[in-house]
Amino acid sequence: MANLKNSIYAEISPSYLGNEILFSAYDREQYLEEKKLELENFLTSDKHLEFSPKQPKLAIVIVLFNKAELTLACLQSIKKNTKLTFKLIIVDNNSSDQTDLLLQRIKGAVIIRNKHNEHFINACNQSLQYIKEDYLLFLNNDTEIYDGAIDVAFNELVFDQKCAAVGGKLILPDGFLQEAGSIIWSDGSCVGYGRGQLPYLPEFNFKRVVDYCSAAFLMTRTQLFRDHGGFDQNFAPAYYEETDYCLWLQENNYDVIYNPMVIARHFEFGSGKISDAIELHQKNQKLFYNKHNKQLNKHLRNGEPNELTGRYAASKHPCKKLLYIDDRVPHLDLGSGFPRSNAIVNQIQKMDYLVTIYPLTKPIEDQWESTYRDIDPSIEIIRFKGIQGFKEHIKFRLNYYDYIWISRPHNLQTVFRTQKQYAKNSRIIYDAEAIYAEREINRLKNRGGKINQSRFNLMIKNELTLAEFAETITVVSENDAEKFRKFGYGNVKVLGHSLKFNDSLIEFDQRKDLLFVGNLDDDASPNVDSIVWFTKEVWPLIRTELPDLKLNIVGSCHSSVIKSLYIGGVNFLGKLTDLTKFYANNRVFIAPTRFSAGIPYKIHEAAANGMPVVATKLLGNQLDWNDTETIILADPIAKNFAAAVIKLYTDRTLWEKIQCNSFKKIKTEASPENFIKTISAILE
Repeated sequence: MANLKNSIYAEISPSYLGNEILFSAYDREQYLEEKKLELENFLTSDKHLEFSPKQPKLAIVIVLFNKAELTLACLQSIKKNTKLTFKLIIVDNNSSDQTDLLLQRIKGAVIIRNKHNEHFINACNQSLQYIKEDYLLFLNNDTEIYDGAIDVAFNELVFDQKCAAVGGKLILPDGFLQEAGSIIWSDGSCVGYGRGQLPYLPEFNFKRVVDYCSAAFLMTRTQLFRDHGGFDQNFAPAYYEETDYCLWLQENNYDVIYNPMVIARHFEFGSGKISDAIELHQKNQKLFYNKHNKQLNKHLRNGEPNELTGRYAASKHPCKKLLYIDDRVPHLDLGSGFPRSNAIVNQIQKMDYLVTIYPLTKPIEDQWESTYRDIDPSIEIIRFKGIQGFKEHIKFRLNYYDYIWISRPHNLQTVFRTQKQYAKNSRIIYDAEAIYAEREINRLKNRGGKINQSRFNLMIKNELTLAEFAETITVVSENDAEKFRKFGYGNVKVLGHSLKFNDSLIEFDQRKDLLFVGNLDDDASPNVDSIVWFTKEVWPLIRTELPDLKLNIVGSCHSSVIKSLYIGGVNFLGKLTDLTKFYANNRVFIAPTRFSAGIPYKIHEAAANGMPVVATKLLGNQLDWNDTETIILADPIAKNFAAAVIKLYTDRTLWEKIQCNSFKKIKTEASPENFIKTISAILE
């Protein structure tokens, strides 16, 4: 893999890893001296390390051979950074340094003292007789775990029954990666994926099924480890034992998972000489190859060009790879078509594709955790690069992707410039999402502008022409599909929304007030325009008739125009993660949009939660919903829209009719089953 230390990423703060990452000149001896000083301070104090294994489900096994200073740092990190109760088992292989003094300061642990150095494999197997817990973590004494690492790995095993072992991101004391999961090549040689790279790069920050993870941190199911007979003693004293075990797990249809939130610093070769380790690696590679050569035929040949595919377990190599391109990481709370994009990428991932999201706009979020708040953690997200780095990305991954799924016309233009050169074998799927020219035309008309028919036709033609090099075109409605078909395109698929439905519909009398949900960050957006118009012109008319009425507005709100609004009875609640109570308690949903394209997700979501909607006729035409049957529609004229809201809010019979009919309609139009079938048809 190309060295990225001096790339665009080097300027990005690794804040999510904390301040302990060094990223500076590093000296192994200096590091050891610092740890020795910490050990001396501990031993000359009256401190103890106490572990309390109350009803543990996890056993942690640490094998020692000298390096007491590293052992102390390891134990302190465990005590500080996990909330789980666990049994600690320490096997000391006849250490000759201050290890015994340190062990005398440890309470609540099972301590096994060997009279001879039994080495790593035998010592690990020796610990099995003391383990009754369901889960087992092998942890090197020269590691320091980060906050939550053990808890994340444990939850991975508990909640994924196919997962048999979990490893994580091992970071060397200089701040660079030792591995982010590891690759086994067809000749039995191995490589830690990402070695020498920066740990916060996107390619190392998504969950993957991998060939194996290092036993420096390897959590597994105890019974499976017993079934394997422990580590194979033929690999004694050490090396390749975890590789052998992980490959056996895969041969038995289990997964080995790399989870990027499992983070540990590893002082590599802390318990022995590097030269001895290299010699043992070479010896055990031959043994490993002879034992597994049939299985290794399914693995890739050793070499950098294969690392992108090899970073996934060999069982995943037949899976198709898909690059999804959009403006931003498609989060549910962004609106503007992103909730639909969110459903698309998450569904494709469930269909066993290997998905990469490339947002062409650089991220607002600082933390990887927030980036994955509603995205499957097994999806790779190429943050940081933006449109400036797209050519570099696609060039580096030359013909890597089987599919490129592109959302929105301006992104299609960006990809077109590079696709033919660097991804000519990729199948292009253009997701129109909406016909943007129509929205711009509506915006112009809304501001009093005029546009003749020839200009209108030219704008539509220019946008539709962009799709010429796409193999498949997806649109959100039959109306949009017909426009593409009339333009001469054949393979056009309608892919709408996929929603969850709330069958517990709250009755009319138990609700009050109005609700609007939508992102209000962009001053030029349809949402901002609609709220400014509604609150200034429509709301005063409604309040004259219903003075106690409140309007609740939910959504991110960074628009300078919105922030300047101070209107009685209007509550700007900001971005909320759970809207359940608002959909349940408010009576009428408003959608006063005056220009837009596509189909309005906000109306679909409101209907799926049992909220009748008042919307502009523009949105009604996009939805193809009937006025007074499934929705109440009004012209974007203040008195007309106000009258429609008041009518629906006060007329119980009409309200119940709209609630019932819109709920039935949305169950048909936005069913997850149809959504899945359509995506399957698009990809097939």
